[in-house]
Amino acid sequence: MNEDFLTSQKATNALSKMRTKACTLEELELSKEEIEELISATGNINYNKANNTYYITKFNENNYEIISFSSKEEVTEKWLELSDIYLGSKFCDMDTLNYVLELAKKEGITNVHIAGDLCAGHPSYKKQDLYLTAKTAQEQAEIAIELFSKYPEFKYYCINGERDLSFEKGDSINPIILVQRRLSEKGIEFHHINEMVANLVIQGVVKRLQHGTGKLAYTKSYKIEKEMWQQFENMSDNVIIKNRNYNICFVQFGHYHVTCLQALGGIMITSTAGMVFDDKGVLNENTSYPCAKITEATIKNGKVIRFITENITNPKNVIM
Repeated sequence: MNEDFLTSQKATNALSKMRTKACTLEELELSKEEIEELISATGNINYNKANNTYYITKFNENNYEIISFSSKEEVTEKWLELSDIYLGSKFCDMDTLNYVLELAKKEGITNVHIAGDLCAGHPSYKKQDLYLTAKTAQEQAEIAIELFSKYPEFKYYCINGERDLSFEKGDSINPIILVQRRLSEKGIEFHHINEMVANLVIQGVVKRLQHGTGKLAYTKSYKIEKEMWQQFENMSDNVIIKNRNYNICFVQFGHYHVTCLQALGGIMITSTAGMVFDDKGVLNENTSYPCAKITEATIKNGKVIRFITENITNPKNVIM
């Protein structure tokens, strides 16, 4: 493998193009040998034989995963929502994370949605070396691989957070890419959408996964409601995927470390407090304690008939 090529501007340009659309080798300005090197290095580039194009992730050209199509019958779907796990940090609450995954397993849930910041981040990013227990991408990825390997029955869908991406800004590969690669070898479905926003189609409606965006979002004073309004006040309630219209019915935010359930323009918006303690590692009634959500929706003909979501916390760890 040509290591120089992997960090070249040529490779960077190719990846940038594939993040927006599927491209031919001519459009990417790469040779067959170069694209093979890039595929080997990233682990999330695929080839569409029919269109002779290359694209990012196991998803289709637009980074959409079709879970199922619209049904004329009432169909109930359940999923587990996680975000901001910070694997590799001393603030990561692994006990509650295991508790939540065990509970989801007992309830027969098959889909786990992770809204970014799976890993704690590069040691040079925002003084993270002060609280990291695992400092390299490989070390943080290994924690995730060991954890998710215990739950092979789940299908995992994970987007990037700024901490995951900090490795790419540093000197290494995004650890989620390593997680996807290893779990795939084990036969476990772990889908890494290599963006901070992604859409899942569930029974004919769209669920959007989104990590916080914009510099203002990275301040403690920034409220999740501001991001919601900026996201939706000028946006229609549908997206077009392969010439089909889908309604956006659910949005799951990461990044904010707050528990949220709010309806905006007919869209159900959730956020979890994440799987990290506060900066002192203390849990009490004044802190956003670690939590996840189990969400259940009944859908018919692309319409949500019923919606239920509940916070899941580990009672042994919460001081009230």
